[in-house]
Amino acid sequence: MRRILAITVILLLTNILQGTYFQGLEIRGIVPNFYIIIIVSFALLRGSKEGAIVGFFAGLLQDIYYGTSIGFYALLGVYIGYFSGKLNKSFYRESFFLPLILTIVSSFFYDMAIYIFTYLIRGRIQISYYFYNIILPGMVYTGVFSLFVYQGIYYINEKLEIREKKYRNFFK
Repeated sequence: MRRILAITVILLLTNILQGTYFQGLEIRGIVPNFYIIIIVSFALLRGSKEGAIVGFFAGLLQDIYYGTSIGFYALLGVYIGYFSGKLNKSFYRESFFLPLILTIVSSFFYDMAIYIFTYLIRGRIQISYYFYNIILPGMVYTGVFSLFVYQGIYYINEKLEIREKKYRNFFK
């Protein structure tokens, strides 16, 4: 129950801050995507199932507040969470290298999906401009912030797992 509450608070806080305070972090029109950082962090720490669930709800919040239709960002979030969570068992949680790389790759996948489904379908074929001015700076910027956010989520996850372990041992 505490885990669900913590994830809900983190997602709601991210939603509020992404649309307000984090806009002040803009450099050349690029804002780091904290949704991707949250999804990848939880997926790596908790597994593909929880990563997909967190991705779905993070994407659903994006659909509701920023999207033009319901489901597109939620589907992207599910894919990012699920495939990021597949690496859950094969890395040291204390290492911050894999979350950085996975956040950069997920940011690329996310931005390319947006490009393909919003610009390419409408006939705007300026992939080099979009890549060098939006995708590449967004990947780097989101990756830099992922180092700091992952540490915070790692700390919260450790506290939650300690409480879960105490709770399980209490009822055995």
